Amino acid sequence: MKSEHDAPPSRSETPPALTGGAAVPVSCLGPLLADFPDAVVVTNRDREVVFLNGAAQKLFGETLNHGDPCPFCGERPRLAGTGEGTPQCPKLGDSLKEVPMALKAHWPTGSPITLTVTPIRGPDNRKAGCFMLIREPADLLAHPVMAQQMATLSSLLENFPMPFFLVDPFLVVSHLNEHMEKLTGYTRDEVVGRMTCGELLNTVQCFTGDCVLKQVMLHKKAFSGERRVVRTRNGREVPVTVSASIITDPDGRVIGGFEALRDITPVVEAEQKLDLLTQLTREGLLMADENYRIIFANTRMMEILNIPRSRIIGMNLGEVLTSQHLHMAQELAGLVDQGDMQQETQFCSILDQADSEVNVPRVFETCMAVSRLGDKIITCLYLRDLTSRILVERELQKTNAFFTNIIQNSVDGIVVVDTKGVPLIFNQGAERILGYTAAEMIGNAENFRKFYPVELAAEMMRRMRSNEYGPPDKLTTTRMTFINKNGEAVPVNFSATIIRERGQEVGSVGIFSDLREILKVHQELEAAQAQLVHSDKIASLGRMSAGVAHEINNPLAGILIYAELLQRDLAADAAHRENIEVIIHQTMRCQQIVHRLLDFSRQSLGDQKLFDVNDIIHRCVELISHQAFFHNIKVIQEVDPLLPQIVGDPGQLQQVFTNLLLNAADAMNGQGQITIASRPLDQGDGIILTFTDTGCGISPEIRDKIFEPFFTTKPPGRGTGLGLSIVYGVIQRHGGTITADSPRGGGTTFTIRLPLEARDQKAGMEFS
Repeated sequence: MKSEHDAPPSRSETPPALTGGAAVPVSCLGPLLADFPDAVVVTNRDREVVFLNGAAQKLFGETLNHGDPCPFCGERPRLAGTGEGTPQCPKLGDSLKEVPMALKAHWPTGSPITLTVTPIRGPDNRKAGCFMLIREPADLLAHPVMAQQMATLSSLLENFPMPFFLVDPFLVVSHLNEHMEKLTGYTRDEVVGRMTCGELLNTVQCFTGDCVLKQVMLHKKAFSGERRVVRTRNGREVPVTVSASIITDPDGRVIGGFEALRDITPVVEAEQKLDLLTQLTREGLLMADENYRIIFANTRMMEILNIPRSRIIGMNLGEVLTSQHLHMAQELAGLVDQGDMQQETQFCSILDQADSEVNVPRVFETCMAVSRLGDKIITCLYLRDLTSRILVERELQKTNAFFTNIIQNSVDGIVVVDTKGVPLIFNQGAERILGYTAAEMIGNAENFRKFYPVELAAEMMRRMRSNEYGPPDKLTTTRMTFINKNGEAVPVNFSATIIRERGQEVGSVGIFSDLREILKVHQELEAAQAQLVHSDKIASLGRMSAGVAHEINNPLAGILIYAELLQRDLAADAAHRENIEVIIHQTMRCQQIVHRLLDFSRQSLGDQKLFDVNDIIHRCVELISHQAFFHNIKVIQEVDPLLPQIVGDPGQLQQVFTNLLLNAADAMNGQGQITIASRPLDQGDGIILTFTDTGCGISPEIRDKIFEPFFTTKPPGRGTGLGLSIVYGVIQRHGGTITADSPRGGGTTFTIRLPLEARDQKAGMEFS
């Protein structure tokens, strides 16, 4: 509740005129009295302030403004007499001269003052207001002893360690310290001289006969220790203890009072908590006097002992519990008698026999403390029932052992981490997949980040917290790659979930399956399937090619024979001889194509023998190096002189090497470098050959088609598309493999792997 003095009125820039029968302007007083050393206040006929000079404004501060009631005779005067009787406002023709007064708003930090009041006569010869001159005893205030005493008093009031305020005889607050401002939420400018103590504290007792300061002033007796509840400016209730007393002048008259408050919120809260604790706790609480008679027992203790409150109070400790409890209390009391202030102990006890239903004894943890309070000894005891806890712990141990076995024996890797990424569980499956031991991982976040980096972990957590990758807090199976202890990439299927307790994240669990064997099997199946499809395709084309070659070969032979006969019969300068030569040339070209078709359709090796592959490579290089197309091509041979010999058809392999060299030269447009290398396989069961050129390379779009029959990138008339198909078939018939690799920068490498002994891959397919 705020007083009528809550908001001080604004000071007018121009003072109003005196009012009466005729207005008397006071604007002329400003220039004359503005800098007058003593305080000057002028009021009008309505007893309202119309002028304050600078000294008056400094004296009254914010407690007096233009338009406020007269500070001497208004409704709530700021000036009060210090002698016997109360001075009255003088009538017209009378005056008050240097009457001792006290300034309420500044008491007691202000000083005594004297008041001189002279009525102002208006034009109508009636009283139009008053002219007041207020003086302070400057000589007294200037005295060093007085100044020091006033400074000391002001410091004491301001630095009082508790919320503290002063009031005048009318209970209007005249001073409050900073602690009081913080407690109530009101500032000094809002309170001093404007609010009563009741409006400041707003307790239930304020404005009633139980007001502490009213009682103190009435009975002239100090008061301390009473509890009250203060309501702050924001409506918050603050429990406090109140201490109050009166302030008197040298003659013993009450001229005000003061009140100090202590915020006891922690004490009240502690009392409430203690009361709740004793009644709602699941532990039994009991207290006994020096004769071991029960003086207090909470509800839980009565439930444990099955004794009602009406009976348990006054019973002996040994009756309600056991002789063990009584004996322990007596021992502790003996130690306290020897001079110790408190003794305590803790033990487990059984209060009764096994329960027939659960066949488990009722076991209690017992805490007992014996203390001296004054000249008496008090025994405090509490019982905590451990029976259910013991049963639960046994079941938890069984359950934990079962789940531990499941986790540890899982084929999949299972890792549990806390919210900081520190591993808590690292099962045997994770050890096998990643190569780390549980001892290296558990509690070691640094090792954990080696295979599960922070960036990857953050992304997985983001996915789990979204709804895009599965249910909330879960991540459905995702393919990713871990790096094991040896630095190898391990592809896994990974799923995860966030672990929550009471809605809060406490960790996460990840489960991952090793895909290396599965991917290896898939790759082998895909390779076998692709090879089977390719072999079937080649076999089908081979059968077709064989049939076509045989059908075409005979007509071609006839055409060639008759063309040669015509050539013989024509003279050297015959007109049609040139046409006949074209027929013969094109027919022989068709025969070459037929021979290639027959080579392609041949699905078995010829004569097999033991030979040196390096010799075949040297022979091929020697044959082609003399061709004009290879004059600007450098051929480098990096062959292993200790290359083991193999069993196979050297003629067919020579055809393979020659074909690869010709293709390389064509890819380089007759200018570049070809590198041929040979070495044994690491296992020692075969050899590996590589043919690398610096040509334009093979684009990824056609890389899977280069071994297909009749596929060519050359323009019509320059290639048949059978070269690499024949190469593929020859290598396959030798039981080997051929692959092509072409990096982005250009160039191509053909890699051939051949066993030491050819395994004829004819698969029952012979063509004639």
